[in-house]
Amino acid sequence: MSIREIVKNKKYKIELFIGRNGSKKIMHYEIVEGGKKEAELRESELKIQLKNHTFIKNNSITMRELMNEYKKYNDNRWSPRTLEANEYRIKNIIDKLGHIKIQDINVKILEDFYKYLKNKKTYSSQSIIHHYNLINGALNKAIHWGYITTNENEKIEKPKVRKKEIECYSPEEVKELLKVLKNESLKYQAVIILALDSGIRRGELTGLTWEDIDLKEGIISVNKTTQYTKEKGIFEKETKTDTSDRKIYISDTTINLLKKFKIEQLEKKLHLGEKWGNSKRVFTTDYGYDMHPDTPTKILKKIIKKYNLKKITFHALRHTSISLMIFKGIQVQVISKKAGHSSVQVTHNTYSHFFDNEFKKCAYEMDNILKEAK
Repeated sequence: MSIREIVKNKKYKIELFIGRNGSKKIMHYEIVEGGKKEAELRESELKIQLKNHTFIKNNSITMRELMNEYKKYNDNRWSPRTLEANEYRIKNIIDKLGHIKIQDINVKILEDFYKYLKNKKTYSSQSIIHHYNLINGALNKAIHWGYITTNENEKIEKPKVRKKEIECYSPEEVKELLKVLKNESLKYQAVIILALDSGIRRGELTGLTWEDIDLKEGIISVNKTTQYTKEKGIFEKETKTDTSDRKIYISDTTINLLKKFKIEQLEKKLHLGEKWGNSKRVFTTDYGYDMHPDTPTKILKKIIKKYNLKKITFHALRHTSISLMIFKGIQVQVISKKAGHSSVQVTHNTYSHFFDNEFKKCAYEMDNILKEAK
């Protein structure tokens, strides 16, 4: 290590030996503005960093460079849908923090960024958490790559998701929905009634093939999902988790509806001939191609608007299915397995409000028993 004067009493150059690559010396060069004392202080600081193994050679990388490098690193690790979503989040991060060197990132800068997202009403609490996790992953990777020594983001309390009350239909509202569905096409009926009966997720529904449905035994096998991105179009992927792969028994009513729908689909295939898209999915377009994962949502919206029903999302049909099972007193272990939850605790936590109502009913019934015993 040495200090060399470049401009008298104004600028000094530090030359630092940091290791070898084979027989070749690896050097670090740094310019210090100010007098010799400032240069000596910086030299002492570098010596301590070398001794403590906290020295960072590349200390000029910006958040823009890091986020782009982190994205490139994960291009083949993230699913297409996650990649598309993270590209949007990375753009947000770069727009606000891209010019800042990662060595200068601190708690205040990051807290201000999360506050900015929070004040923009377009970002939900879940979206802010996604941004937090993305920055956290990138900074941890920067440590692994030797760019920085600490992750300032981990000093910040992770944003919390505001727990929303689960939206779903009551038993009476389900009856109203089923009543108006009788006026709709077999496809519309099958999409909504199978979702209600099975409680499967939207992507799992559009991912079903006829091979997944045993119409004789009344069992559907959930083992894949379909998703959509602008770049890839409609594509198939594995289910959400290992516990998402499951077999579900469905009602005779749903089986009979699916049988009718399958016959109608085969008739369309024969009628269209070569124009038919030959998708193996249960639910297809009118020309036999894979159904877009957003189509079930559009179908439900159309029916809700047409018959002036209470507005709910398509995912709320899954909540409705699970809530109806809770109301009917089905064991939580059975409900959890049917829903494809990772554990019974997830089912309890997600639907705690409905279970509370059932616990109240238990207390009411016990009260009746105790009164009768007097």
